[in-house]
Amino acid sequence: MKIDELRQKNINELKKDLENSKKGLEKLLGEIVQRKEKNIRKVRLFRADIARISTVISEKRIISEEEGK
Repeated sequence: MKIDELRQKNINELKKDLENSKKGLEKLLGEIVQRKEKNIRKVRLFRADIARISTVISEKRIISEEEGK
C-alpha cells in the first residue's frame, strides 16, 4: 500500500487495514513454518505495510490533538 492512499483513509479504516495486515502476516508465518510458502520475502512486505499504517494512524492522532488545543 502506498502512503498517499493511507493518508486519505480515516482512522477506523486504517485500524481495519492494520488488523487485516497483522492477520495476513500471522497466516503467512504459519505457511512458511509448514513450508507451503517459499517466498519468505513477503514477510518484509507485510511488516512494512504494518509500519506504514501505524505511522499514519499516529500522524492522524497528533493532528487531531493539535486541532483540539
